Amino acid sequence: MKKKRFDISVWVAASAIAVLAVILGMMIFMQSQQRKDQAVILFVEKGATLIRSFEAALRDPPERKEDEFYLQKLLMETAQQPDIDYLIVTDREGRILADSDPSMVGRPYGLDLDVKKIAQSGEIRWRQTTNPEGAGTFEVYRGFSAGLSGAVHGDSRPLIVFVGFNMDKIEKASWEDTVRIALRAMVLVLIGSLAIVSLFLVQAYRLTRSSLSRVTVFSEALVKHMPIGLLAVDRNGKIVACNEQAQGLFTGSCPDAVGRNAGDLLPSAFSQLLERINARTGLVEEDIAVSSEKDGTQIWESVAAAFADEDVPEGKILLARNVTAIRQLEKEVARSRHLNAIGSLAAGVAHEIRNPLSSIKGFAVYFRQRLSGNKEDEETADIMIAETERLNRVISQLIEFARPLTLEKEQTSMTDLVRHTIKLVEAEARKNAVVIDIQAGGDLPPADIDPDKIKQVLLNIFLNALSAMPDGGRLSVELGAQEDNLAVTVSDTGTGIKKEDLPLIFDPYFTSKPAGTGLGLAVVQKIMDAHGGIVHMESKAGSGTKVTLRFFIGKGDKNEKRT
Repeated sequence: MKKKRFDISVWVAASAIAVLAVILGMMIFMQSQQRKDQAVILFVEKGATLIRSFEAALRDPPERKEDEFYLQKLLMETAQQPDIDYLIVTDREGRILADSDPSMVGRPYGLDLDVKKIAQSGEIRWRQTTNPEGAGTFEVYRGFSAGLSGAVHGDSRPLIVFVGFNMDKIEKASWEDTVRIALRAMVLVLIGSLAIVSLFLVQAYRLTRSSLSRVTVFSEALVKHMPIGLLAVDRNGKIVACNEQAQGLFTGSCPDAVGRNAGDLLPSAFSQLLERINARTGLVEEDIAVSSEKDGTQIWESVAAAFADEDVPEGKILLARNVTAIRQLEKEVARSRHLNAIGSLAAGVAHEIRNPLSSIKGFAVYFRQRLSGNKEDEETADIMIAETERLNRVISQLIEFARPLTLEKEQTSMTDLVRHTIKLVEAEARKNAVVIDIQAGGDLPPADIDPDKIKQVLLNIFLNALSAMPDGGRLSVELGAQEDNLAVTVSDTGTGIKKEDLPLIFDPYFTSKPAGTGLGLAVVQKIMDAHGGIVHMESKAGSGTKVTLRFFIGKGDKNEKRT
């Protein structure tokens, strides 16, 4: 459905026009009523004047006042005036004594009125009647007494004079005025309606403009501050909009990118994603890996879609978010769950193995004593005892690895702890012709650690380094402190670790040593995680290995990744 710029309710407009029509109708009615009131006043005043003139003529008639036809003649002559339908004089009983139409003399008239009361009263009264010709008649009447009545009838009884005015001209004029007023009212209604609609249009325009301005500001702020990158292209593949978060997809800034071809700026994977999107395919969501020399390999969670409308040409939108850290965290969580499952299983198996293993060792010692004197049998028994002890050590390490850690932290001098641990491996170092070098910065702050557990961490790392240097080398230990962490860096000049093995070194039972258990570095990682620390390893085959242990002593970024 096509969008309307202005939406005016039909009911609102109709209501406004209806109100305007009612107001104009009331004005027309009031004006018509005013004209009627003016006509009534005019007729009443004219009728009263005629009655007074007629009364005066009867009280002071000319010399022929004895003529009994004087009254009739006077009525007939007076009735010749324009707009007068009739003049009637009745007695108090309602019998016509004189009439402008002589044929009506003697007939009753006004019997629907209280003629006796009217004859006794000198008050002017009026009413509207209909004459036989169909036109309206405005009748004015009043009672009076005149000497002529006594001369004519021998007494002075009260009389009633009726004056009937023809309202034909008044009605025609009133009808013409009504038509003119109606036409004017229609014109006023039309003009008023147009004015009302114009006001609504102006108000709707102002509201629409204000709403559009607010929506535009809100949309710009939303696009600018949304936590994911947004990039929109038109049907020709040119960038029409983007935000700051989308700048991680290409080099440069968004203002410079607007108007340029998206394929020239975006990595090929994003360009191909936009190319295969159209209105029929709908949404496409996938992870895209982007490699760069500066940031390495980054993973972007991308959603692309096409859009079109009657007022908006077809275009495409790309939403992208850097989820490298999230994916790494997901891998670590999965790895942690895997290790926990292995640890639980291994702990149960280890407990089941340890008891029969003790019995095997006991029997091996027993047979060595029984077979003493036979050198070959004694050597066989010694091998059985040695292998049993080695297997027991592996099981002990496995149980230690699977057991939840309970730390007993205390403020410990890391320099003293490193020197004490070095003494435990000095004999092995001299045997392998390895030189040990310790560099400790001055005024190092104490670390809040479990000294026994960290000693085990250092010992495992030192032993791995010595085993990597069977023909001699150098073992260097460097201690340093920053604002929020204390670092212990252990470097050796040994054989190093292959690139493909580096991501697996912290997995349980992974080892490159013929006689290794594969639990040493796994235990290191577990202890460091329990302390909230970080272990970071760098190594190349044939170039030695560097292990960094970082202990946080304040607020810092604990999300550094292991390599």
